[in-house]
This record gives sequence, structure tokens and C-alpha cells, in this order.
Amino acid sequence: MSILEMHHIVKKFGSFYALNDVSLSVEEGEAVAVIGSSGSGKSTLLRCVNHLETVTSGQILIDGEQLVGMEGERPCYAKDADLRRICTKTGMVFQHFNLFPHMTCLENITVSPLKILRQDKTEVLETARGLLELVGLSNKAESYPAQLSGGQKQRIAIARALALHPKIMLFDEPTSALDPEITNEVINVILKLAREKTTMLIVTHDMRFARECASKVVYMDEGKIVEEGRPEEIFDRPKSDRLQEFLTSIYR
Repeated sequence: MSILEMHHIVKKFGSFYALNDVSLSVEEGEAVAVIGSSGSGKSTLLRCVNHLETVTSGQILIDGEQLVGMEGERPCYAKDADLRRICTKTGMVFQHFNLFPHMTCLENITVSPLKILRQDKTEVLETARGLLELVGLSNKAESYPAQLSGGQKQRIAIARALALHPKIMLFDEPTSALDPEITNEVINVILKLAREKTTMLIVTHDMRFARECASKVVYMDEGKIVEEGRPEEIFDRPKSDRLQEFLTSIYR
């Protein structure tokens, strides 16, 4: 079953095409890594999925529900209430964590389920403590973000996104703001999610991370998907000249 379907997505900033006729599907349980050079459209693609950016044209379906489609030549988004509900099916993890500095780790994880989804407080707290255990930070429930390392902040950000029970997790360069020695803390959590068949769309510049975590890799260049396939196909047997040049520039 496709959790995410994107059909012929175009995103323009003025006359510049950030995304140019992009179609992509993510199946339930897949971990899809999106790679490419800076400015290739990777993060814009991700931000269109959860409505942080609006598309110029195209269709996006999340868990079978239409986030946006076309009405004539114009994009037509779901009505406000439906739009918010559909967006809660995505969990976003940002490059720079975006934790609330005035809240403890436990409060950061519970605020959205309590305030947005209005879930039962006892159940939310139980889930949050389980997520803290999942990311290896049970002892940081009452700590504030300023008291955490970068890797710990990102792991709390992952727990916060998971607290909404999303259908798909979205990661925007989750390790790029981290020191190399603590990157593995975050990679290990994402690997654990991949083993548990959590559906994920991961934008990354880290080729080792993409190879280890992804069941499918998508290479983008100049706003287009140039090539996609299993990690061993993309990294060991690239078909296009552009992907070969990109990998050569990374590994030389």
C-alpha cells in the first residue's frame, strides 16, 4: 500500500523550478532516502509533503487521502480541517531540532498529542515515556533542550514526531547539524525504526547513512528525479552520467 503518492509535482519560486514534474511513491514500511547536491530540490520535496511549501501544480496523497490535487490549472488543497488532519499523518524531524526551549523533553513530546489531538493524558504520558526509552533517553524526561547535546536533541525531536503516530516520518538532513562523533546516536535510532518497518522519507547528504538505512534511494538533480532504486543499485551500479558524476564527487 502506498502511504505517500506524489504525481507530477511542480514547485516554482518565481521563474525558478525547484521541482519539475516530480512523481514519487513511498510504500508502507519503506525507508526512502533522497540524495543529491545542494539545490537539487530535496528539502523542497519534503516540505511539500507536509504543506510547509505549497505546490505550483500536481497531486499529493497521504495514506490514500488527497492533500492537494488540480482544479483546472490550479492546485486545490483539502479544506482547512481536513488539511490539518491529513498533515498530522506526517511526522517531521528538522535539521536543527526545533524543540521548544522552555519545555522539558517530556513536555516537548506530549504537547502535540495533548493540544492538537486532545488525547488522554495518561495514555500520552505512557506513550511518551516509551518513546524516550526507544531513543535511549529515559533519564532525560525532565531535562530542558539547553541541557542536551545535539544528538540528544535530535533523538528527542524524533520521539516528538513519533508521538503523533504518523503514517510517514519525514527527516530533513537529520544528521547534518551534528558533530561526526555523535551522528551515530541518531543513525542508530533511525536504523531501529527501519528495522521496525516505520515508513520514512529521509533527505540526507550522508551516503553511508542512505546506504545503511534506506530500502530505496532516490537521486535528484535540478528539481527532477534522475534515478531511483535499491541502495546497491544506486551506489554500486549507477545508470545515469549525472549520478555517476555526483558519486564520484562525493567519494573522491
